[in-house]
Amino acid sequence: MDPVAEFFTRNIVIVYFLYGLAFFTMGLAIWMESNRTSEFRIARAFWLLAAFGIVHGLHEWFEMFQKLSESGAANIPDALLLNELRIPHLVLSFLLLIVFGVKLLYSTHQRNRNENRIAYAAAGTLFLIWFLSVLVTRWVYDPTQEELVAASDVLSRYIIGIPGALLAAWAIVLERKSYHKRGYAGFGRDLQWAAWALILYGLVGQAFPQESILFPSTIINSELFLTTFGFPVQFFRATEAAIMAIFFIRALRAFEIERQKHLAHAQKDKVEAQAQALVAQRQTQIQTEKLNVELQEREAMLGELLHQVVSAQEGERRRIARELHDGAGQILTGLGLGLAAADESTRVNPELASQQLSELKKLNAQALQELHNVIGDLRPSVLDNLGLVPALNAQVRDFESRTGVEADFVVDGKRTRVRADLETIVFRIGQEALTNVAKHAAAESVHVRLRFRSNSLKLSIEDDGRGFDPDDVLYGDGSHRSAWGLLGIQERVALVGGLCSISSEPHKGTQIEATIPLIVEEDEDA
Repeated sequence: MDPVAEFFTRNIVIVYFLYGLAFFTMGLAIWMESNRTSEFRIARAFWLLAAFGIVHGLHEWFEMFQKLSESGAANIPDALLLNELRIPHLVLSFLLLIVFGVKLLYSTHQRNRNENRIAYAAAGTLFLIWFLSVLVTRWVYDPTQEELVAASDVLSRYIIGIPGALLAAWAIVLERKSYHKRGYAGFGRDLQWAAWALILYGLVGQAFPQESILFPSTIINSELFLTTFGFPVQFFRATEAAIMAIFFIRALRAFEIERQKHLAHAQKDKVEAQAQALVAQRQTQIQTEKLNVELQEREAMLGELLHQVVSAQEGERRRIARELHDGAGQILTGLGLGLAAADESTRVNPELASQQLSELKKLNAQALQELHNVIGDLRPSVLDNLGLVPALNAQVRDFESRTGVEADFVVDGKRTRVRADLETIVFRIGQEALTNVAKHAAAESVHVRLRFRSNSLKLSIEDDGRGFDPDDVLYGDGSHRSAWGLLGIQERVALVGGLCSISSEPHKGTQIEATIPLIVEEDEDA
């Protein structure tokens, strides 16, 4: 015998140990990596390849224990020497390889129940063929128990082992394309080398089984391999197993790199989200500061407006007092003196007394008119008696007679009586707007329009006067005294939750439009 062949034959137990160790190590390495989430299709089927490696490694160690027992080198428990335990491990390992190959071939990026059914159906079919072949062998050859075990071993390699290795290798070669698409060409080459090792392991390693009663193992068997190549086929299988383990483990590094990329993307997304949050926070802070400044300006404006309101109230009181003193007061004083004179004249000259009483009657009518004018300025009676539309119409007519400015008043929609305080607000808005036109606009015409809608009341006053810059007048340095009337209009509208717009340009007139939410009290046809 060749010295090299003799060396391997003498140390065949070590060969079996290394053979089983290579597969067992490959199975454990793949098993640990198969639990990771990955976009690669092979990741979902890798646990089957891992199970194949572990189970097949255990089978080789069972054969190692049998060799140790035959040589008498160790006292091995009987349970580890049972062929009833070894042969099922061999068959199961090859069936796992079949399921792995079919599942990988039919797998997609989404889970598909069909791939599992097809894989298990293929494995079940090959197992049934193997089982029937064992029964036929027993029936045809009537072998001894040892010959039947050897035949079962050979049939498992021919019927399941060789097709399983080729099918799994083909699936792995096809999976290499997905590695290239994702930029993992190097790991794809590792898969390809592992597939070549699996092909050699299946075609060569399983084509030389132990000698049995079945053809062609009677000729092409492990003894022929040993005499031909000078080393046992188990060493060849162990070498291919080691090569598979090395390249599969190298290919598994793609999962780690993929995970690192996902973590990097997640970290990048997190940083971007934090940056966006900071930007949004800064924008919110700026907006808050802006609102605070506007609120402070608004409060200052409201304070000044309140001061103006108080001043206006005091001025109105002085005006009313002056008008009562100069008008009705003087007339009443003259009326009192005239009554005293008439009282004297009734005794001396009745005819003169009659003339004096006639003059006093005129003074009395004049005093009543003066009081009526003062009361009308404070609260027009027509507003309470007839409503908003007649009151505004009277206001416009009075404005036209006092100023000489052409004015018209138009009403749209169905007239309705609304809440008294709302009527007062709308009337005062119109009054204030017309007062501003008279004082500042130098207009030739004014158009007042009152629109009744189902849920709102809209008043617009438009003139063709000199106009102004609203931003400068309303939000400037406060030097424009005319702004207080406009601010008063805005505040009145805001009090009832309405909207007020003031549109104007220098030399292009002014339009004031106030929209008041409408609360109907009584419907009246126009």
